[in-house]
Amino acid sequence: MSRCPQFCVVGHPNQGKSSIVSTLVENDSVRIGVESGTTEQAERFEFRMQNKVVLALTDTPGFQRARQVLAWLEQVAVAPADRPERIRAFLAEPQHQQQFPDECRLLEPIMAGSGILYVTDAANEVSRADEAEMEILRWTGQPRMALINPMSEQHNAAAWQATLSQFFQWVRVFNPMTASLPSRQALFKAMAELTPEWTADLTRLSQQLAARDQQRLLDVSLQLAEYWCRQVSRREPLLTLPPLLTDSPEVYLQQQLDQAELQLFQQLATQWGHGQAELQRDVNWELDHDQLMNTETWYLWGLQQKELLVVSGGAGMAAGAMLDMGLAGSTMMLGALTGGVLGTAGGWLASKQLPGKRLGWLPLSGKKSYVGPVKHPNFPLVVMARALTFTQLLWLRPHAERSRLALTAKASDWSRPEQVRLLQWAKQLQNDQWKSKQQQELADWISEGLQQRLKAVLQQEQQQSFL
Repeated sequence: MSRCPQFCVVGHPNQGKSSIVSTLVENDSVRIGVESGTTEQAERFEFRMQNKVVLALTDTPGFQRARQVLAWLEQVAVAPADRPERIRAFLAEPQHQQQFPDECRLLEPIMAGSGILYVTDAANEVSRADEAEMEILRWTGQPRMALINPMSEQHNAAAWQATLSQFFQWVRVFNPMTASLPSRQALFKAMAELTPEWTADLTRLSQQLAARDQQRLLDVSLQLAEYWCRQVSRREPLLTLPPLLTDSPEVYLQQQLDQAELQLFQQLATQWGHGQAELQRDVNWELDHDQLMNTETWYLWGLQQKELLVVSGGAGMAAGAMLDMGLAGSTMMLGALTGGVLGTAGGWLASKQLPGKRLGWLPLSGKKSYVGPVKHPNFPLVVMARALTFTQLLWLRPHAERSRLALTAKASDWSRPEQVRLLQWAKQLQNDQWKSKQQQELADWISEGLQQRLKAVLQQEQQQSFL
């Protein structure tokens, strides 16, 4: 049984080695720190697809005394073909485990059959210590690639590229803090050409990642459609509210809606391997307050008053036109005109209802036995805009990125027909006119919109990738 492709990630301390491991194996538990020496031991991380290990990377401590190690290796003149054996002789010397512990930890898995990913940030001029590291790695005889990790704007990539190409089979620029699928696929393609032994496996891995993204798009579209429907139609029976409830029923509904949003984010983050991701639900809002229901700042996500007036009117006219069609035109388009007027008026009145401290805009049902659903026409737009935004951010987020996710998009970026359509669906849902057909249409609408947004970002990145 053949081994899966496995590589050791090596280089100077604090060059971004752990970040590269985290992004490539999609594991945000890999320790990353700005201080030197975060990685103290060689640690193996496996990337699994369909419960099978498809790639293994060993995160190693950096070189500490490369020039001394190279001096020991060169004490005896050996032919190029015998250099790997000279490396093994170095590892077999008992005192070297104490004298050169970091070099031993990184060379041992390499000599056990791992390929090499040598990482540099190219921030400084190439030094004699750098050249010693590269020469030692060349002596191993293992498949090897150099990665320039542009950790800062100040780098000497051209000089490093010229030097690295003398020691490594491939040299690539790879930023683990921004790399989404196209960049990783480009890197896997280059890694596949290092040795015929792993060509098929790494090519298959790239194909599996593309297929997984297609399936993920279908799955998350269904999830978001179900979530949106629950939020837009959510109501809480007054008779079953918590007995020790100290706030008003409206506040309780607000808390339930907020909690549902946070649960959706956490569910997606866990599914996609971002278990440590934190959601900063808006950079201008207090993090310890309920976020979704802050209607004073809904304009950040939905529509401002004038926009809401037009879109609500459009949704009303569309509903009236449907009535006209149902009556075979006998109303002489009276339904469309009436619907437009009612929709516009409803949108105007709702947009003026900025509640301040009270939440009276959370209407009770006719019999006043329920609180909810939220009838403000901006609410369906806000719920969808926020859900689509953190879904896109999670999708594109490399696993080495550890900053909080800050939501920034808004429904006003959508086309007018999209805005009207979403409000029409919300009306149908809240009026108990929702069918499986509409549910599928909503999921398809989400899938198409996400695909377009992701495609634009990924195409831009692909143009910058080394293919």
